[in-house]
Amino acid sequence: MERETQINFQESKESEKFGRDIQIHAIFMRHGEKATSGELTEEGKNQAVRFGEKLENRDAIKGYSSPVQRVLETVNTVVENSPHDKKLNTRIRTELAIPVFSKEATKKYKDLEKLGPNEAAEWYLSFGSDKPDSDTVSPQEVAKSFAYIVQRYIDMTDKLYSGSNIDLINGTHQALPEALLKEILVRKQDERKIVGFEKLEDIGGALKPTEDMEFFIKTDDKGNKEVKLHFRSQIYDIDLSILHELAELYKQQRYE
Repeated sequence: MERETQINFQESKESEKFGRDIQIHAIFMRHGEKATSGELTEEGKNQAVRFGEKLENRDAIKGYSSPVQRVLETVNTVVENSPHDKKLNTRIRTELAIPVFSKEATKKYKDLEKLGPNEAAEWYLSFGSDKPDSDTVSPQEVAKSFAYIVQRYIDMTDKLYSGSNIDLINGTHQALPEALLKEILVRKQDERKIVGFEKLEDIGGALKPTEDMEFFIKTDDKGNKEVKLHFRSQIYDIDLSILHELAELYKQQRYE
């Protein structure tokens, strides 16, 4: 007589405590409007207030910020004005910071900022895997660091209690989230799928103050994962294989 397979129901129930029916809203946003001296203007502060107020009430909200004061203030204001009952302390995350720029690249970027909302970001993103100069980080290096953050959030779903629904606010600077989009965004053009973009105008321009993009990461009742990008009232696929590759490259460089 064939022996009946034994099932450990205790282990099965334990595993179902985590990773099922999870929703993570990983929001990457540019800081509020800044003055020429660098701090938030009154309008910039009000933009952050409005952003927080428009969020949906979920289980919890946590902020991550570039170490720059205007970004930290933006994120804290968003969290404080959100409808969430559980508001966790904001943490500084170096991957969200302005990358290393040479004096020459910094001057070029600031000069171009005066010409229009997209000029500086377009110039920087045009270098792709190259560097504007030997002392300046390439846009692709920025994309790696942002991919690392998103990949960590995807992996986080395995550790959260089943049914969790949370907001993660990531405050950063113009041209940095766009660097990641240039590597992983999947767009449709003439019935063809295109990964990335050539010019910022292809995606509607650079991020404006407190404008955001949201990675909606969710699992089903079996723990299967899905990731979509919500950006400017549209829902996009992303190339997860490229995202993972970029994240792994950053991880290797970080722990060398």
